[in-house]
Amino acid sequence: MKERLKDFLDPYLLGEKFLLVRGLTEVLDHETKELVAYRGNVNIQDEESPFFMEMFQLKINTLQPTIPVSALENNKTMLIEIKDLTMGQFNGNLWFSCSDIVPVKK
Repeated sequence: MKERLKDFLDPYLLGEKFLLVRGLTEVLDHETKELVAYRGNVNIQDEESPFFMEMFQLKINTLQPTIPVSALENNKTMLIEIKDLTMGQFNGNLWFSCSDIVPVKK
């Protein structure tokens, strides 16, 4: 069973086309209340992905993402590329994180 779960947790299955929805929110350390990362809602837009049009919450592990937080204040959605996407599960919940997000040039 663990091997099947490991196969499912392959970021490649999500595809390569993503849409950031409604900007980024701050992730604060539980104890110090200091900013440690950002989080955003991401919609899968790759028609080849078995998870097409699904939404997941992505943690961006940098305090200075390539797409500035201010750039997302007026935009409701933005096509993005996700750098170093990782995913896993903890206590029955899936988690998704990356090192950075960059805008997709049309």
